[in-house]
Amino acid sequence: MKDKNKVSTLLCICVIPNVIAEIKYLYNNEEEAAIREFYKSNLFDKLQNPATGLWHLSPKTLSEIFLSEKKEQKIEFPEEQS
Repeated sequence: MKDKNKVSTLLCICVIPNVIAEIKYLYNNEEEAAIREFYKSNLFDKLQNPATGLWHLSPKTLSEIFLSEKKEQKIEFPEEQS
């Protein structure tokens, strides 16, 4: 539970606001619409689960995954680089 709280804090403070900033142009720069759509996405559901490890991806990468989900109706995660 402690890890989930840490990830939730990280998401709320650092990650999600930057993802919203990246995608709000899709919604005529209406931040509320961008937030609503992001929170309805499958990506957001998966992002909340610390076990997925998505929280470590950059906001830019997460916004690209979100855009792909909106376009393709599925989520494709980037390959891990070593």
